[in-house]
Amino acid sequence: MDKNRSEVFGQFSYDESLTYEELLDVESTLIADLEALLLRAGATHLDFTPLGDALMCQCAFEAHKLYVYRKIAQEAAALLPRGVTGRLLCLDKSLAALHVYWIQAGQWQEEERPVPEAPPPGAENLARAARPGGNGRRRVTAARPRGSGLM
Repeated sequence: MDKNRSEVFGQFSYDESLTYEELLDVESTLIADLEALLLRAGATHLDFTPLGDALMCQCAFEAHKLYVYRKIAQEAAALLPRGVTGRLLCLDKSLAALHVYWIQAGQWQEEERPVPEAPPPGAENLARAARPGGNGRRRVTAARPRGSGLM
């Protein structure tokens, strides 16, 4: 059974003004600082993925606690160097709400977004009736051009 009830996804983008060497130095320091910050906050299953012009991260927490996420955003804003901006998406696994944090050097902003239980009006494609005698599932395949080399 999963004891972690919350997931955090992060993306930190690098400004084009950074040279390649600066970017490598910034990224190395950023990973070490973020890892220490997230571990202090109680994160588990940390994963960092450098993408060249951005750094993605993901981790889990036992509970969805806003004061923890706000503290992470505050401390991340204090450690971000010039030329780096970040976003965090904090998701309660019960899908009650999600919180988005925008972070830059010395500043952060938060927004809560509800996760609706019902589809938006006019979303006819989401409400499909099961066929009699079927299991209600439909297999969807995408058409691909001939000779694409895929199976």
